[in-house]
Amino acid sequence: MTFEKYSNNWFTIALDTEKQVFIANDKTNPNFEATGITIESAVQNLKTIMAIQGNLQDA
Repeated sequence: MTFEKYSNNWFTIALDTEKQVFIANDKTNPNFEATGITIESAVQNLKTIMAIQGNLQDA
């Protein structure tokens, strides 16, 4: 598995240990939240949500 650094300036990542999913939140608008079984899928789901809402800025 390839590990990537997730110190991106537009999102944060958390792990829900009860549900075993990663949670990605937009730093500027914490109401945008997405989950995934991997960090990559959580971030991609967040990008999708933000794109649908028209709030994705050069991520």
